[in-house]
Amino acid sequence: MKNLVIGFVAAAVLAGALCADADVVTDANTRAAEIAAKHPATPPAVRTMAIVQVSVFEAVSAITGRYPAFRAKVTAPPGASVEAAVASATRTALLKLMPAQQAAIDADYQAALKPLADGRAKSDGIAVGEQAASYDRRRLRAHDVPGRASLGQAQAVGDGQRRPVPPGSSAQLDQ
Repeated sequence: MKNLVIGFVAAAVLAGALCADADVVTDANTRAAEIAAKHPATPPAVRTMAIVQVSVFEAVSAITGRYPAFRAKVTAPPGASVEAAVASATRTALLKLMPAQQAAIDADYQAALKPLADGRAKSDGIAVGEQAASYDRRRLRAHDVPGRASLGQAQAVGDGQRRPVPPGSSAQLDQ
């Protein structure tokens, strides 16, 4: 019975450790969504969140090594803080996309960094987040035109009629 209890406790501790990164990302996503929602139109707000989340993904993946990079080649020093990287990637991406919201963005950034101990892990995490968010994703989306279907979605040609986007058209993302 004692071994069973120890096993459950160990499983709970391991599950908590595995979920820690997800909690940090979820919290950052919630704060970023509140800021992005201040954008007056839905499509740009959704695009903002997509860019923020890719930046966060790149930063966390660079540190944990769990997934390959999407596009950015970010090098993370050993021991870099995931929490600091998430905060930094979120801040850097949001500031590029919504500079008018700098006060709110910086307040969230400072609140996210406050519980972290000053030191190399924190500063390395901040650098990883900045590097991940600084990758120029605009060139990946150079052919996007707001209000037009893209990436292989069907485009409207008349009421109730759709036409697929031909491969290699300007609506397709360069690979």
